[in-house]
Amino acid sequence: MIKSNEFTTAYFEQNDFLDDRDREKLLEMAQLVTYPMNKIVLHKGEQISQVGIILKGLIRVYDKNNKTVWLAYENQPYGSMEILGLQRSSTVTYETLEETTMFLLNYIELENAIIEYPNIGKLLLMYWKSTAMSIYGHFHSFLTLTPEERYLQLLQQNSKLILRVKSKDLATYLGMHPVSLSRLKKRYFIQNK
Repeated sequence: MIKSNEFTTAYFEQNDFLDDRDREKLLEMAQLVTYPMNKIVLHKGEQISQVGIILKGLIRVYDKNNKTVWLAYENQPYGSMEILGLQRSSTVTYETLEETTMFLLNYIELENAIIEYPNIGKLLLMYWKSTAMSIYGHFHSFLTLTPEERYLQLLQQNSKLILRVKSKDLATYLGMHPVSLSRLKKRYFIQNK
């Protein structure tokens, strides 16, 4: 059980539909974990039963070709939809790019808690939807935007992420060559500092 702290206070205020009983149950089930930079927290081929929220830090998700398929950072969910939803091994690897602290819960315990704590079910559904919409948004950007437009979208939504991720990893995430990314950084990011 973790104690209420600055994050949990802000988190519960943000999700104000959770009552005191829900909060106590979540804190009872939660575990606060900190991983060092460059730590693989989930290998391709593994299964996990944990989900959580990243309090601070950054996780890169990449495929067997070392292509960045996802970046997860503060206040975003951690967990694998394919493992939890489809009950199969991970097809990607999760690695911390910075020291990363997470608020982790056992997914099976979380699902079991829904019976007695329906607001926890609402919270879980909210995160499933949020994760699915984020994944869809990234996928849709590859259908409708050019690599430069994807870069500009990221610059507008989370410009600091551009500084936090290695250029080669960011380039694969945006679907471009690292040289093209370097040019875009010079054109848009560096001049706007």
